[in-house]
Amino acid sequence: MKGGEKMRKKLLVGLTTVLFLFGIVCGAKAALVQWSSSIGGNDHWYEIVDSGKNGAWINAENNAIARGGHLVTINDAEEEAWLRSTFGTKIRYWIGFTDSASEGNWVWVSGESATYTHWDVGQPDNGTPPDYGEDFAVLNWNRDNGAWNDWDYLRYDYQKIDGIAEYNPVPIPGAVWLLGSGLVGFIALKRKKTDLNLV
Repeated sequence: MKGGEKMRKKLLVGLTTVLFLFGIVCGAKAALVQWSSSIGGNDHWYEIVDSGKNGAWINAENNAIARGGHLVTINDAEEEAWLRSTFGTKIRYWIGFTDSASEGNWVWVSGESATYTHWDVGQPDNGTPPDYGEDFAVLNWNRDNGAWNDWDYLRYDYQKIDGIAEYNPVPIPGAVWLLGSGLVGFIALKRKKTDLNLV
């Protein structure tokens, strides 16, 4: 084997290994969970999406959009109960309900009709500060029953929370692509090694 070919083989092995390992690590983080409603049979997929350094609702929504979905639309009490049992009853999450376009006119970012709400007592109140109020809904504000509150990351009492994203159909995460690339690379190397041994 010539020196140049040996170097190319080492580079290919190194790159393939990195892609494979990175795919495994990222794949562990991309924990999509499926839920099928007995009421609507939606067969949607859900996962936690990051809200960025500052924890803003819009960052979580943009991360959901980038993966092919939106922040979750909660259509009924059954779906809400499943979300809480799957992602936690004590952890607060951004959901896809907002009145940022028109104060007091709450809509789902998915475009679905707002047929179900579960506001906590006295909510939404558009509380201040910040001066412009609160425009984004939070699941598990009331940790006992999951009831919602309107909130904003600019509030003085804000503690960073992430969002729950909802997808239909399931997105193909970059991690799956990376894992597949790594496997293809390993197969190619194995075939090349077998071919070299036959010569």
